[in-house]
Amino acid sequence: MVSSFRTERGFTLMLEHLRSIAKRKERFSYDVRGNSYVTRDLVAAYSVPNGPNGLPELETVLRHALDHDSVVSGYRDPVDGRVRYSSCRLFTDTANAVAFARAHGQASVYNWNRWTEVSVEAAPVQASTEPAAEL
Repeated sequence: MVSSFRTERGFTLMLEHLRSIAKRKERFSYDVRGNSYVTRDLVAAYSVPNGPNGLPELETVLRHALDHDSVVSGYRDPVDGRVRYSSCRLFTDTANAVAFARAHGQASVYNWNRWTEVSVEAAPVQASTEPAAEL
């Protein structure tokens, strides 16, 4: 199967599709390779470089997502109305999602099962199963 993203036209069409989704929804996660919405589990964002407006540009986010886990998320900030896009990884458990988000400097992960954000700072750190070293 030939990926539609091998052409600039396919890439441009996906950008337009993601912008269209962002106009209709306050929050979304989209699997760009599977061409489908993510509607369950947890999404944690990668750290992607910011563009000149202080936010990651959608083009950069989409390229990152295609190189990694193929999930693009977006949410509309209620304060300024701008859509913030991120390249994300999908998780089935909170501990791994929070650890990933913490490693990438993110403040939260989104739980689609409960339609709520999980704060990285408030989440407990996973206890180690290794025995404590003796002094």
